[in-house]
Amino acid sequence: MGLIEEQERFYDARWRDIRYADGLKLQRATAILAALAEIAVTEPRMLELGCGTGWLSAILAQFGPTVGVDLSGEAIKLACDRYPFVTFLHADIGRWSAGTDIFDVVVSHEVIEHLEDQAHHLRLASDCLRPGGHLILTTPNADTVRAAAKPGTRPLSAQMIENILTRAELMALVRGAAFEITQISTLTMGYGRGGLRTVVNSPKVRGLLRRIGIGRAAEYLALASGAGLHTIVVARKPQRREAGGDT
Repeated sequence: MGLIEEQERFYDARWRDIRYADGLKLQRATAILAALAEIAVTEPRMLELGCGTGWLSAILAQFGPTVGVDLSGEAIKLACDRYPFVTFLHADIGRWSAGTDIFDVVVSHEVIEHLEDQAHHLRLASDCLRPGGHLILTTPNADTVRAAAKPGTRPLSAQMIENILTRAELMALVRGAAFEITQISTLTMGYGRGGLRTVVNSPKVRGLLRRIGIGRAAEYLALASGAGLHTIVVARKPQRREAGGDT
């Protein structure tokens, strides 16, 4: 049995046991929707690469026609049963192509860290986008994950591949796929110790900052500087260049 077949069996079993999204997923979904609002495309055509059981695709589909693709046949079956108004495809996104189907927005939610060829994932996202289209991607922030891990334990849940990225590594990969990064920040305070994280995650410090009226501003700056548990990046595929300039 090859790696892809092993992964499909692993995720088939995993998705059978997960019925609801948790609070961390809610925070990431909220950030993804905020990024979508800033892009400000009317009824965008959207693609979610690695959609799992389709709950995020179903939310995106409230704002424009949406396609979700996932390796797990079990997840796709559940998604089709629950959200018949979304188009779901069972495919290995490491080999899949959208062909002539072009999208305004591609979403990758906690997927790239579970892939061997992360650069290919970003090239696929670019290939699926129209010129000027946007990628919205979230992934664990390696610096915070490692700072939060207990000694001698794995820093994340035991999935088959855990190639977590620092913000710098992620930015290099995104730019390597010829995207222009328009936004990068982190999400979710309260994880990790050492350096800045020891200060910004202290309940006493956070309480003091709230009392003097700068709690939200301080949290924004801490997340922007990379203290959060997850990274979110929004990137734009450049417009095609013609002989006379941009189209």
